[in-house]
Amino acid sequence: MRHQPCLPGLDAPAPAGSSASDTPVMLTYPNIPGRVLCERAKELGLAAELYVDSILSRLGIPFAQFGEHAAFDRLIWIGSRCLRMQIKSRHRMSQTGYDFEIRKGYQRGPVGTRPYKRGEFDLLALVGLPHDVVRFTCDWNRQHRILASEIPHLRAHPGRSLTAALADLGLDPVADHAPTD
Repeated sequence: MRHQPCLPGLDAPAPAGSSASDTPVMLTYPNIPGRVLCERAKELGLAAELYVDSILSRLGIPFAQFGEHAAFDRLIWIGSRCLRMQIKSRHRMSQTGYDFEIRKGYQRGPVGTRPYKRGEFDLLALVGLPHDVVRFTCDWNRQHRILASEIPHLRAHPGRSLTAALADLGLDPVADHAPTD
């Protein structure tokens, strides 16, 4: 029988007959301790980016990944326009939904976090990863929220918020071949 190894910190259950202290218990996302969320922040951020890539691919939007230290994560093409997209993810909900503080950097890094400067990106992709939802926006706010009540609509129509954000940027979704779902 073949076995796929788990990520460190997300180990498989102990084999029968072994002591629980010998082998860590498999943890199930999103019900993982905050310590593991912090330890695996880059991998979980990548999972959110790949989820956005999946949506862009299904909508027929060409995109390219961009360097880790840039102010944006993806370049997307809508017709002849190239737009910069920043992707932010949350892994836990508050009482009302997913709350996003739009900052760059890493809290434990040498300079901590800091706000983005206006114009460093064109679009935001806000990902509530446990619910597999993305809300696209071009609103320039330091804080955003995906309300719990929005989740069913965002899941059912993953391209509508992108169409709305593009329209807010003055792009005609039909003329520029953007998604219209």
